[in-house]
Amino acid sequence: MPRRQVVPAGTGTARLARVGAAGVAAVVVGVAGCDAGLDAQTAQEVPDTPGVDGSVGQVDLDDVYLDSGSDVAAGTEVPLRAALTNEGESPDTLTSVTTPAAQSVQLLDENGDPATGGIPLPADGQVDATTGPQRMRLEGVTSTIGTTETVPVTFVFATAGEVRLDVPVGTAG
Repeated sequence: MPRRQVVPAGTGTARLARVGAAGVAAVVVGVAGCDAGLDAQTAQEVPDTPGVDGSVGQVDLDDVYLDSGSDVAAGTEVPLRAALTNEGESPDTLTSVTTPAAQSVQLLDENGDPATGGIPLPADGQVDATTGPQRMRLEGVTSTIGTTETVPVTFVFATAGEVRLDVPVGTAG
C-alpha cells in the first residue's frame, strides 16, 4: 500500500490557495480605487487661467484670454493675455494681432510702450504675458463683449505663420 504524504499547512497547494486569494483581493481593492472616474478630485481641477490654447509652426500659444472680471464695454480697451512659446531653434516675432472685436490690437514691449517691430520670441524660449506686464491690448472695442462670449483673434508670426483662436473673457485665478 502506498504511503500518503502529509503536507504541512503553509506549504504546497494550501499555501498557493491562500496566496492566490490574497492576490485576487489586492486586485479587487486596486480596481475599486479606480472607480472614482470623473468624480475624482483630480478630475475637478480648475485651471489657473481661463484661456484657450493653440499652435502654429513651432509656436505654442497657451492661456490666451481677455483680462476682465466683467463685461468689456464698447469703446474701451482690454488686455489680451497669453504665454507665447517658441519651440524652434531660430527666433521668431509676433508681428501682428487682429480681431473684428476691436479697432486695433496694440503690441507692447516689456515696459508697456508700443512694440513697433513686434514681440520677439527667442529660440527655444517664451514670452509669458498671462500675468504681469501687459504685452497686447485690444483698443476701441467695437461692441460689448460679455463674460460668457469669445472673440476671434488672429496672431501672425514672422516665421511660424498665423493662427486664429476663439478667445474668452476671464481673469487669472
